[in-house]
Amino acid sequence: MKYILIAIFIWHSLFAFAQKPASGKTKKNTPKESKAAVNDKQADKLLDVISKRYKNFKTIKADFVYGIESKVDKQSEKQKGTLYVKGNKFRLDIAGQLIICDNSTLWTYSKEINEVQVNTYKPKENAIRIEDIFTMYNKGFLYKIEEERKEGNKDITVVELTPKDKKRNFYKVKVTIDKTNQTILKSVVYDKNSNVHTYTITNQYPNIKLEEKFFNFDKSKYPGVEVIDLRND
Repeated sequence: MKYILIAIFIWHSLFAFAQKPASGKTKKNTPKESKAAVNDKQADKLLDVISKRYKNFKTIKADFVYGIESKVDKQSEKQKGTLYVKGNKFRLDIAGQLIICDNSTLWTYSKEINEVQVNTYKPKENAIRIEDIFTMYNKGFLYKIEEERKEGNKDITVVELTPKDKKRNFYKVKVTIDKTNQTILKSVVYDKNSNVHTYTITNQYPNIKLEEKFFNFDKSKYPGVEVIDLRND
C-alpha cells in the first residue's frame, strides 16, 4: 500500500549520524577503489548508527513532501503530509486522507466524503514493516556510498541500498544525508512499476508528547461520518 511505504521511508529522513566525511571535496568511486572493502563497510557502519540512535526516540513528528514520478506515463505529482510515530503506532495525514494505526487496527479516513474504512492491520509479507524500522538496515540489504560532496557549508553523502530479496516491490533506495547537521535530506525509492518515489523532510520533532488515544480513530470528532468495518470477525 502506498501509505505504508510513505510511513516507512519518511523515517529514513529522521535518522541522525555521528560521523563526518573525511574530505569536503566531491568524492566518487573509481575502478581502483574497492567498493566492498571501503564504501560498503562505511555505509553499513553509518546505517548501524542510525538504528542504534533512533531506538532512543520514544515518539516523532515529521512534516514532509512526497513526490511520485511515473516513467511510463510521464506524469508526476507532489503532496505535503505529516507523520506521527510512537513505537509501532502511527498517524499519517496526507492528500485528504487521515491514516491511523494502533498496531492492530488500521483506520483510513477520507475527508472529502466523510468516510472511514476499518481494517485489521496486516503488513504485507514482502513489504517493509513499521516494527522493522530500527533493524531493517542490518538484514536483507546491500549498501554502498555512492557519492560524497560539498554543498555550501554542508557535507553531503548519498547512500544506495539494494534489497537482497528480489521479491520486494522496490529494487533500489537512495538516501541523501547532510552529515554537517546530522540529518537525512531526502530518500528516493525506485519501484518495479517504473515509478520513482521521493520523500523530502521539511521538519522533524522527536520525543513530543503523544497520548495513546491519538492513535485511535474517534468518530465523535467527525459528525455524520460513515463507518465501513471491513474486519473479519
